[in-house]
Amino acid sequence: MNRELLELLVDPSTGGTLTLEAASVRSDGSVSEGRLRGDTGERYPIERGIPRFVRIDDPGQVQTSATFGYKWGRRESYEDAAAIASYGRWLVEKYGFASLDAWASYFDGRGRILDVGCGSGYSSALWLQSPNWKGRAMWVGVDISAAIDVACDRLSTMANTHFVQADALRMPFAPAAFDTIFSEGVLHHTPSTRAALLACARVLAPGGEFHFYVYRKKAPVREFTDDHVRAAIASMSNDEAWEAMRPLTKLARELSDLGVSVDVDDIPVLGIKAGRYDVQRLIYWNFAKLFWNESYPFEANLHVNFDWYRPHYSNRQTEDELRAWCAEAELRIDRFHEEESGFTVIASKRA
Repeated sequence: MNRELLELLVDPSTGGTLTLEAASVRSDGSVSEGRLRGDTGERYPIERGIPRFVRIDDPGQVQTSATFGYKWGRRESYEDAAAIASYGRWLVEKYGFASLDAWASYFDGRGRILDVGCGSGYSSALWLQSPNWKGRAMWVGVDISAAIDVACDRLSTMANTHFVQADALRMPFAPAAFDTIFSEGVLHHTPSTRAALLACARVLAPGGEFHFYVYRKKAPVREFTDDHVRAAIASMSNDEAWEAMRPLTKLARELSDLGVSVDVDDIPVLGIKAGRYDVQRLIYWNFAKLFWNESYPFEANLHVNFDWYRPHYSNRQTEDELRAWCAEAELRIDRFHEEESGFTVIASKRA
């Protein structure tokens, strides 16, 4: 942790100033170990150069945090080159950039960027590792889980990257500290998507941009199945839940391998729209998330299914809800990309 990051931090409980204590300082002036004392005397440790502010009382949030710490710790399940390339193409398309390099240039031209729920840094790495990222902007990754250490391991060699362990609903940053916030598929993994969105808007400067993606509410049978599976594996350990996703992922592969399409009429009572569907995708969108992408290795597909079914908090939103929350947060929607899976939004904070 360096002085530039320290200047952005406040006590998440009070919003007051923090004092650096008992610090072990590296040769470059950054702090490797120590603690920060709040204005009421509460102390927050600095470990591995990462200030840590997590205080969780909600059991559902504890489970969700543990889930993502576990998932992002299984690096072999998501670092496949083909899977990364496919994911990158999807992100670039939905955020409206011409390429990953163009996306990197955009972010490099900003001032201070906050990645809320950065996990292992999987999404931001797509542009942080681009030759067009020069580190002119400051990137700060914040995550509630142990994945922040994985992000540090993966991205700390990238120019001007910083790491903080904290709750998205209780972030230790001064109001309007960032001119750009990025949050890819995270806000819905909190106790309240609305509250998380408002918390992000609090630390966004007037005129700043908020780029985020959240889940969309699905067809009624799919919603029922999602909740049923999530409840069925809730009492398992993470290892057991990972293995429980294995036969589900195999079924997804078998359905995909059929290569069969069917014509479907509108079925309003099931929320199904008319069209020609591959059987696997018909089931995927309307009955159960059985994810399969043939360009991914098996474990990468399993990773995606685990990501969906394991977290206790996995809220799904409607368009009307999302637009109302943006208005409440004084965010003007500049880009609204809708697809079956969710909503990708770029919004700017009103001055």
